[in-house]
Amino acid sequence: MSVILAGVLGVALWIAVALHDDPRPDVAKAARSEPARTADRAAAARMDRQLDQLRAALPWATHLGTAVADSCTTDTVPHTGFARTRWTAVTCTRTATAYLAFDGDFRRELGQLDTVLAAAGWKPGDEPGDQPGLVAACDHLHRADGRPDEATVWYTPPIPSDFVLPSGDGAYPRGPSATVRAVQAPGLPNVDDGTDVHDRALENPSGGTYFVDWQPYSRTRLSAAYPAHGAVLAVTVRVPYNT
Repeated sequence: MSVILAGVLGVALWIAVALHDDPRPDVAKAARSEPARTADRAAAARMDRQLDQLRAALPWATHLGTAVADSCTTDTVPHTGFARTRWTAVTCTRTATAYLAFDGDFRRELGQLDTVLAAAGWKPGDEPGDQPGLVAACDHLHRADGRPDEATVWYTPPIPSDFVLPSGDGAYPRGPSATVRAVQAPGLPNVDDGTDVHDRALENPSGGTYFVDWQPYSRTRLSAAYPAHGAVLAVTVRVPYNT
């Protein structure tokens, strides 16, 4: 009987150890580490340079402002059945959104923007249903009822040869990505500029997200572009980096 009892206790102890949750990584510590700070500075310089080049190539567009969301996060690793909770490696992403306003014929200006983006090496997305450019996206969504036209295209911006892809289960997106959205007055581009993630982090400060930098640009300020201008453009660049 004692042997059986010892065996049962041994199995129970093994299960308790095997199913004991892993400690969550210290996201803030990882985000403040020197490797992370170095990688973040490189990401910031790269995306600032790309956005500055685009703005310089669009003299007909007025720069309204730029929003920045820079955060690091970890999440639980999906599993089925009885298993201990494990966490992904801490990964970070810096997101910058440049807002611009412009006038003139909406479709014609989108054509100029298509030319500028192609010359800069920005490649449109290749997922099913993606449009090959902003003019095509505008034509695809054209509204004959007089509502504001708009266009959205996902891009892969040029990736420098020295760029190191973040590693680990939580690395998403895997590489730099971008989104360009334009909409006629009085519409406003709905972009993923990090606001949702930031708001969730505020609601749950003990969660697995830490903000390194947060410089929002409110929709109230954005709407002030009208009626002086006829359309608003949002160019979002996301660059993941290692910790």
